[in-house]
Amino acid sequence: MRAWAAAWSARDTDRYLAAYAPDFTPPRNQDRKRWETDRRARITEKSSISVGIEDLVISVNGQAASAKFKQLYRADKVKETGRKTLELQRVGSQWLIRKESAGG
Repeated sequence: MRAWAAAWSARDTDRYLAAYAPDFTPPRNQDRKRWETDRRARITEKSSISVGIEDLVISVNGQAASAKFKQLYRADKVKETGRKTLELQRVGSQWLIRKESAGG
């Protein structure tokens, strides 16, 4: 989770998107390619981004896991804090994001 947040903060879209599993389900049933294009645009248009993670709790069940945490997001003049849940799947030696949701 920290590498994902660091890639986002660095505006490194390739590394950020690499944290998502091939079968990641974008929000609102959005097409994966369209979601990636949108994420790239939203990340690169910011002059600065800071993503922090607090109160991280990870639950592992075999090859699946969930990560719940408080996300501290700052970008340009926007500052947001909220709970986030990531559903993860182990792929080789990596844990990749299959689904994400606010709250939890």
